[in-house]
Amino acid sequence: MKYLLNYPPQLLIKQKVVRRVLTIGLCSCVSVGMYANILADEVSLTCKNKTLKQALELIEEQAGVSIVYSNNVLNDEAKVTCKTENVTLEEMLRILLKDQNCSFKVEDGQVVLYALNDRKTEDAGPTVAQEGFRVKGRVLDANGPLIGVNIMVKGTMNGVVSDMDGNFEIMAPYSGASLVFSYIGYQAQEVKINGRSDLTIKMVEDSKALEEVVVVGYTTQKKATITGSVSTITTKDLKQSPTANLNNALAGRMPGLMVNQFGGGEPGADRADLRIRGMGTYGDKSPIVIVDGVERDMSYLAPEEIETFTILKDASATAPYGVRGANGVIIITTKRGKASEKPSVNFKASVGTNSPVKFPQYLGSADYATLYNEAMINSNPTTDPSKLELFTQEAIANYRKAKGDNSDGLGYNWDYFDYAFQPGIQQDYSLSIRGGSERARYYVMANYYSQGGNYKHTDVTETDTQAKFKRYNFRANVDVDITKDFYVRVDLGARITDRRAPGTTASEVVKLCNTLPPYLPIVVESNGNPDNETYELNNPYGMLYGDYKHRRNILGELSRRGYLQEKNTYLNGSFAIGHKLDFITKGLKIEGVFSYDASEGNWINRKLGDRADGYMNFSKYATFQPAEGSYGSIYMNNPNYTGAYILGNPWYDQDETIENGFSHNAAESKTYYQLKLDYLRTFGDHDVSAMVLFNRSNRSYDNRVAYRYQGMTARATYAFQNKYLAEFNIGYNGSENFPKGQRFGIFPAGAIGYLISNEKFWQNSSINNVVSMLKLKGSMGLVGAEALPNNRRYAYLTIVGDGLGGYIFGPNETNYAGTGENQYGVVNLTWEKGLKSNIGIQAEFFGGDVSLDVDYFYEKRKDILIQRNSLPGIAGINDMPFANLGRMENQGVDGTIEYNKSFRDFSMRVYANGTFTHNTVLDQDQPDYQNKYQNRVGKRHNQQFGLIALGYFNDEAEIARSPKQQFGTVRPGDVKYLDVNGDGIVDSNDEVAIGYSSIPEIVYGFGTQLMWKGFDVGIFFRGQTRVSYMLGGEGFVPFQEGGDRGNLFVEALDRWTVDNPRQDAFYPRLSIGGSTNNYQESTKWQVDGSFLRLADLEIGYSFPKKWLEPMFLSGLRIYFHGTNLAVFSPFKMWDPEIGKGRGDAYPLQRKYNFGLRVNF
Repeated sequence: MKYLLNYPPQLLIKQKVVRRVLTIGLCSCVSVGMYANILADEVSLTCKNKTLKQALELIEEQAGVSIVYSNNVLNDEAKVTCKTENVTLEEMLRILLKDQNCSFKVEDGQVVLYALNDRKTEDAGPTVAQEGFRVKGRVLDANGPLIGVNIMVKGTMNGVVSDMDGNFEIMAPYSGASLVFSYIGYQAQEVKINGRSDLTIKMVEDSKALEEVVVVGYTTQKKATITGSVSTITTKDLKQSPTANLNNALAGRMPGLMVNQFGGGEPGADRADLRIRGMGTYGDKSPIVIVDGVERDMSYLAPEEIETFTILKDASATAPYGVRGANGVIIITTKRGKASEKPSVNFKASVGTNSPVKFPQYLGSADYATLYNEAMINSNPTTDPSKLELFTQEAIANYRKAKGDNSDGLGYNWDYFDYAFQPGIQQDYSLSIRGGSERARYYVMANYYSQGGNYKHTDVTETDTQAKFKRYNFRANVDVDITKDFYVRVDLGARITDRRAPGTTASEVVKLCNTLPPYLPIVVESNGNPDNETYELNNPYGMLYGDYKHRRNILGELSRRGYLQEKNTYLNGSFAIGHKLDFITKGLKIEGVFSYDASEGNWINRKLGDRADGYMNFSKYATFQPAEGSYGSIYMNNPNYTGAYILGNPWYDQDETIENGFSHNAAESKTYYQLKLDYLRTFGDHDVSAMVLFNRSNRSYDNRVAYRYQGMTARATYAFQNKYLAEFNIGYNGSENFPKGQRFGIFPAGAIGYLISNEKFWQNSSINNVVSMLKLKGSMGLVGAEALPNNRRYAYLTIVGDGLGGYIFGPNETNYAGTGENQYGVVNLTWEKGLKSNIGIQAEFFGGDVSLDVDYFYEKRKDILIQRNSLPGIAGINDMPFANLGRMENQGVDGTIEYNKSFRDFSMRVYANGTFTHNTVLDQDQPDYQNKYQNRVGKRHNQQFGLIALGYFNDEAEIARSPKQQFGTVRPGDVKYLDVNGDGIVDSNDEVAIGYSSIPEIVYGFGTQLMWKGFDVGIFFRGQTRVSYMLGGEGFVPFQEGGDRGNLFVEALDRWTVDNPRQDAFYPRLSIGGSTNNYQESTKWQVDGSFLRLADLEIGYSFPKKWLEPMFLSGLRIYFHGTNLAVFSPFKMWDPEIGKGRGDAYPLQRKYNFGLRVNF
């Protein structure tokens, strides 16, 4: 047995010092009188012939205070009779103890009874005598014994820790005392001894305990009794994810949540789009996000501050949010404090690299020149090739041998992605402290995250232009139980984001990589020509190449455009105060919440701007070109130019001065008020809960009229014998987006469930050995969406301006400005409404080793606000009005399956989830097309349309006998299309629905976690399918802008030629200027965007507790984490997830991180 009081004095001193420093530093701000005059609390007691022990326990429960004593202090089996109301605790104790030879004192928030003849106790203050009731036992988890578990006698400082075998022995003051078991990463347990001298305690992982209680509709509910459709993950699934934006870490993690990273992986700008169960509307599709009960942005929360992440998917779960809940609800709860013997200190540090992956592969100069010659000859079939400006065979041979930078005089051969990009460094550090007493608990966290940019050549001038992103997160959550019935919560969260970006854009850099020919110089050589001397003196960092077609230079964009810096600060604060109303009826509670959020930001503008020349834009740095040739043609066969240079950018012979600007982002603030009445009670076999809530939000955005909404929500649940479940929700909500008299709506929803496995016939049958839990559930309800297109407000009002255009009068045709309606107000404007239904099944097999949760959902949305499409031009309206005419349906299936098993020192978890959605447009105010198969109604939203490609024309004879294609001149090797309507002509009337939309209909994720002794391995894959992308645009189409502009993908080698007329060639006949016929949107260029990604791989080792005890550590884990390690897809050219038709997006990042996590 190890008594805490018997530890070596040196260890005790160190522990006390650490504990006091931490406690004083963290808790002084929250002491809030938590030990303030406990004896003044009012209590009431009515008892007849009760034991003194029973009477004291009743008083403990009322006052919310521990009363501690040893068996030798008093006779707690003595009988007492009392009827006293509303007296102080001090008076009550004097009444109960009048026949006992003892007194009492308050010490550390507890009442200690001591014998009056114990002078030592009276003089030294109260202590807990060691002689009492001896208890021994063992502490286990799912994997076996737990070492280092804290075991405390409730209300005292008497405690021990479990040894290497999980064993413990402790002296309790009496046989009815309670023991509190706590351990990092596990749910704390309070166990009443009840006279037992031997205990076996099984600890439950904190994350598993959290998963058993789910946040739904402004309250919480046990997972077992939920009848709505809800998915939850905990912080363990997110905390190692090395991402600046939380949205990205959620991809593939939850059934029903669809995450698309179309924006690419640029540091600080890689925010993913979130959708719940796909697209049920072609209006606003965004779910609302609730953080700690208040609608807030979650993007830059740190994973370390999150406890649970929940999505509400069906009407039963989202109805309380009324006009804002149609697209689903995301609920985040942050971590809170826990009562423990000492604070839990957690430190995490990780350092690693990030680098863009899956760049498109381009041809080198030799192959580029070869295909250029071929395309030039194809485009001029009647011209003698010797008369054309072509690359010579000598130049092509030199390109094949060239180093690339022309240092060997053999020509330029650039790989622009390699030239522009490099790995960056990222770091992530967090420190959190969690603890408190039964009266006050706290959680404090600070996090720093930085992500270095991936650009090269950003430091070649005096201005650093590297992209960088930094994020600072702070959180302090405090819970104080002022009495057993009266409590307060104070939450403070703050974030700072600091993003620095080059004066150019990521899309511009990638576009240049796509479109600059590889044989052109980046910096023109200093060739000793005296005509260039002034230019060279004015441009000490080098003379950039440029001309009227190549208006921007990749080095110029990386190093000469300066930088932009955006800093944003966010402050979230909320205060909650609540009181149990058991004096009215047991289980009743009232709570009020007030929150205030504010954010602001600013931009520092130190960039070099643009200058326009008609439709062309030039950057304001100087560029130069040879005086001979045009658009760099001199470099085709003569890379070592010795002549004079002239200006490429016609206005500047040296770089302009970078701008020096400062501006503010819109300042935003929001106040939120909430008053809630909760009721939770059990009557025998009947479990009843109810809630009524009122809330109001007021959001200010710069000097605009404030955004407001308010509403009331009610909820009731009923369970009989935990078998028959029912739930009803109703929201009465309003929004200022709608006219008076139409601002409020009622949104009801109901759900039922049947936990059939709780029936006796099930539990007594052999099937219970296989299917240990089975629940059937269903829900239906009405939800709403208030958001208007393009963030419009007051759409019911008509906006007057110059909407009717001007008027021309008189012989001189003088133009006079007119006044009229810019936008007509929407008549009877109302919110979108969605009727949602859900049928689901939850099951556990083999005693819970396997769990399954599957839902089928259907939604019919109406009153979608759309711009009219059916009004004819003769209506005389320049800008078509809006109306609530849109209708759409969405249906699908989502689910998850999980297997957990432990075998002695080995444990494993295998899990998978998936979501399938399919939507259909029912009405979008669209007149029928001439060919009804081209109607968009009846098709999926964003359905792609195009021609059906049949292959390539082999010769002129085949062209002559085929339907006439109306897309320019057609030659052998060009794409052949199907004449769908059979009119002998192929034109836009032959376009049909092809493939899928660019939003995947199926997303999924699966993985495993393996643990053996201290080692752990986690692997996670995610993917998507039933998604299509259309290829095209400059950079993808060879030589689209002429032979002197445009890079070529390596796939251009796989093309149709006269000598190799393959029908399965990737590219058709090459030509200069592209071919209108060949690059129509069609099945030829529609590609399958499916992929399977190895999203995360983590390998870790947790050191044994016995190694850590001498270092005063309770946990130490080191780990390696890799993100985006591999992609498997039928589409090979670039990462299919960016969803771009020509690969012109900043690629997603591959990250490698090494980290450690330390617990004190």
